[in-house]
Amino acid sequence: MATLRESIRAASARRAGRMIQCEVAVEAVAVVSPSFRRVTVRGDGLSAYIDPLPADAFRLFLHPPAAAGTGSGADAGAAGPDDRAELSRAFTVRTFDPAANRLTFDVHRHGSGSAAGWLDRLRPGDTADLLGMRVEFAPPEAGAPARTSTAILVADGSGLPAVAAILAALPAGQPAVVLLSGLVEQDLGLLPERPGDDLRLVPAGGLPAAVRALTRPDGGALAFVAAEASEVRVIRRLLAEDLGVPRGDLRASAYWRAGETMEEADAAAELRYAEAAAQGRDLSDPAVLEELALA
Repeated sequence: MATLRESIRAASARRAGRMIQCEVAVEAVAVVSPSFRRVTVRGDGLSAYIDPLPADAFRLFLHPPAAAGTGSGADAGAAGPDDRAELSRAFTVRTFDPAANRLTFDVHRHGSGSAAGWLDRLRPGDTADLLGMRVEFAPPEAGAPARTSTAILVADGSGLPAVAAILAALPAGQPAVVLLSGLVEQDLGLLPERPGDDLRLVPAGGLPAAVRALTRPDGGALAFVAAEASEVRVIRRLLAEDLGVPRGDLRASAYWRAGETMEEADAAAELRYAEAAAQGRDLSDPAVLEELALA
């Protein structure tokens, strides 16, 4: 059976040359838990999204929400590029309705930065430019046997939407251990109901200790990690060395960096990726992307 990384790489190769770039309009914004809001967007260009995978990632380039007294969000979206805020954020697909070209995603509401202000002002009719989709997780190829090894999913609030999407895609018989940090009990309602899963909520900063407390699963394991960069580095080592997760079945992503704004982190990441591309490195290889993300 293909490893998780091999499946991700194969799915990325199938999408080569099919990047989705389109404008989307907000249809709804709803509070779904104390820490999360669910945003629903629609756009004709989403008709190109023909192969959804769990936890697909995309980037939104955020137009300023419509200002009071200036008309609808659609009017604001018609502004020229120089009038738009230079702000972008990455999100995870939660659901997609191909018949309506409608996509939902959950946003972790925390802090008081530019994106938080955008989210607080967001209203139906506001617009954004969408760029995607990046493969974050991939099930086995069609016709291949389902994975039966334990899925170890580790995330803070930034990674919970990805964990929720992955859990929803796992076969009913595949066991899962889910470690989440920095959230409240009500936030767990975003996860699909899967009787038998081992779900643990730990304090902020407590993910490495929670991973250390795990016992090595019988029958092997695969793992997905999405959290702050320094925590992810430690967790990745613990999963591989202490719990025996094969490197090929370990997907670790740094969703943010302590002490850096998202703009600073994104600018530094762009430089690392550009340098790697100039060196001829394969940016479709999940191992290379993981190395760059955690550098």
